[in-house]
Amino acid sequence: MQELKQAYVYRRMTQPVLDAQYNIRAQIPDFAELGESWKVRSGAVRAALGDNAHIDLAYGDAPLQKLDLFLCGQAGRPLVVFIHGGYWRAQDKSEFSYVAEPFVADGINLAVINYRLAPHVTMDDIVDDVRDALAWLYRHAANYGFDANRIVVTGSSAGGHLTVMSIITDWAARGLPRDLVKGGLSLSGLYDLEPMRLCYLNKEIGLDAATAARNSPMLSIPASAPMLLLSVGGIESGEFQRQERDFADAWRKAGLRCEIIRQPEGHHFDMIEYLIDRNGALYSGLKQLINN
Repeated sequence: MQELKQAYVYRRMTQPVLDAQYNIRAQIPDFAELGESWKVRSGAVRAALGDNAHIDLAYGDAPLQKLDLFLCGQAGRPLVVFIHGGYWRAQDKSEFSYVAEPFVADGINLAVINYRLAPHVTMDDIVDDVRDALAWLYRHAANYGFDANRIVVTGSSAGGHLTVMSIITDWAARGLPRDLVKGGLSLSGLYDLEPMRLCYLNKEIGLDAATAARNSPMLSIPASAPMLLLSVGGIESGEFQRQERDFADAWRKAGLRCEIIRQPEGHHFDMIEYLIDRNGALYSGLKQLINN
């Protein structure tokens, strides 16, 4: 009965309910152990790739404006760019080197990018960092031997949001090919930032209404865009399910191509495991983007 007396703050959710929908770590008790396993696996992959692992390549002047590039050793092969999550205020590229392993084995280069984190910078700055990293990769393709005309982007959670923001970028206005990004796969992405502004996370990410709107893919659907794939873990919260469903509907209503890859199992942090399963639907879908 007490809950009925509380005011709704978003979509008929009270503050505690909204906060719980986006409190991922509270839903996954072994998060800390998972994080440690990522670090161990990533260190092993960097060591195994040796000279084909180019670590801390700077695309800007700030300490976090760096990326890691893992090469397959074959000239002219495509590039997958992976963007980590952490609600724009946590995690680091060094935790996700392990994502490179199956791609490199299949003759696909992989870059993992860092970006500056909230609360030290704004959401606009974070989005700009991702765009700057992609521009740097395009311009330096010849230096590292990958195909600048076959770049696709993927990411999880906040990285899913940033994946879509890279797709809707006006690259021509930056003096780059309009289709610099050839496709994207967003895992457990966030496409409407208004609930982020209203939930507990905003103490760190510092959104106001205008910034949330400006950086919400739902409100910035372009006239044209490459193929977009979306997926969310089957046991993730209702809000993550809704974000995907509503965004896919809006994207398609604009006449753009979008496919949801159903993932009946898995929680928020499982999605990357499904991505790197070479026999799985997510890996297959991403390879199709590369080969289109």
